[in-house]
Amino acid sequence: MPKVLVVGASRGLGLALVEELRSRSSISVIATVRGSIPLEGIDTLTDVDISSDDSIAAAAQHPLVKELDVIIYLSINVVSPHRVVSAFLPALRKGEDKKIVFISSRAGSLHTQIGNTFGFMGPYTVTKAGCNMLAEGFIIVPVHPGWVATDMGKLLGGGIEPKDSAQGIVRVVEGLKREDSAKFFQFDGTLLPW
Repeated sequence: MPKVLVVGASRGLGLALVEELRSRSSISVIATVRGSIPLEGIDTLTDVDISSDDSIAAAAQHPLVKELDVIIYLSINVVSPHRVVSAFLPALRKGEDKKIVFISSRAGSLHTQIGNTFGFMGPYTVTKAGCNMLAEGFIIVPVHPGWVATDMGKLLGGGIEPKDSAQGIVRVVEGLKREDSAKFFQFDGTLLPW
């Protein structure tokens, strides 16, 4: 049974991913949350602060994460994904699947930024592109979740439901092969340009 760690599952897309993974009986799910309240029915690492080396190191030593097959990481900056993957790498090396999935954005595609008329997205775009470029080794892919109706997505109007995005992301993760490493996927499996 693959063991999947979802980093950033307190709400929105992260929580939807946990719920989608939990619905599949063949997958063991562990979630990290910022607060001290665990998710009901899910092995939860609470009070995980991804901006703190000490917090991440403590979470990586938790007995639940001795061995991992997949890490799905939700965040908007470059430093924290590197920090999290480095801390959990020993557990991932013990797993069979060895997949790391960064939830990214089309905004991280250098190709799609040419002629962008959407407005100033500099910092957001740079952090997503930087996260995409961390995809080296193992089976590591960035995945654009679509325009999701989370707290952030609702501010800009519209979007697909987190559940629909999560279902697509899980299908992408389940279908990943070695030759897919470092490719940039959309939640529906479409390949995106770098």
